[in-house]
Amino acid sequence: MLLELLIWGFWFALTVYCFWYFFLAKTFQPLTMDDIALMWRLHKQQTGCAASRVPSLLERNGEVIGFRCECGYEFQQKRLITQRVSKARFSRGYAKTVRSLKSCAGKLEEKR
Repeated sequence: MLLELLIWGFWFALTVYCFWYFFLAKTFQPLTMDDIALMWRLHKQQTGCAASRVPSLLERNGEVIGFRCECGYEFQQKRLITQRVSKARFSRGYAKTVRSLKSCAGKLEEKR
């Protein structure tokens, strides 16, 4: 009786862990400057934010994973652990915003 209860408990714990691992566990997804520019423009359009530039980029392990706006909005790109890492894509026409983000990133590097 006790052994059967332990076996059922083990299988239940394994099932819960597998569900969490495949459907809920997330990690940060590195972003390109084009992705950040697109997400920042979407944020400005949807919320009516009056910020003129993105003041800080969020980094983890030397990769940009998001941004923090002057209005307090914070965006971090996450993906499921089981998903493949997406490759960097080509520019889609956000060159001006990308240049301003790169200059912002350069200023952050100078501060370090």
